[in-house]
Amino acid sequence: MFTTNFQVMIYVDDVPKSVAFWEALDFVVIDKQELDGTLVVEIAPSSDAQGHFVLYDREFIQRHSPEVATNSASIMFNAENIIDLYKKITALDVEVGELIQMEEQMVFNFADPDGNYYAVSGK
Repeated sequence: MFTTNFQVMIYVDDVPKSVAFWEALDFVVIDKQELDGTLVVEIAPSSDAQGHFVLYDREFIQRHSPEVATNSASIMFNAENIIDLYKKITALDVEVGELIQMEEQMVFNFADPDGNYYAVSGK
């Protein structure tokens, strides 16, 4: 059986730049490792979060697993205060979609510095 802990691997062009982006959104670094000459960083929304992102250098993945190097996950976050989070993300130098109402929830999307898109849902 699966546990409730999980990791999502995200392939980026610049691991330190990506880490800085997520830290600006209050993510924390869980672990940093050097693997075959490249930096691999595990981050999460908090130190006790059950879901973590693992940021890999895209060139490293292309060398070792070219069949998955162009895959990108579609990730939906849930936010407790979506309006405050929207304001915080729009203050960053990234692409942010419009905040829209969908029934009882509000949603928007944003891109990280590598152009990976994420969605956010909340009240």
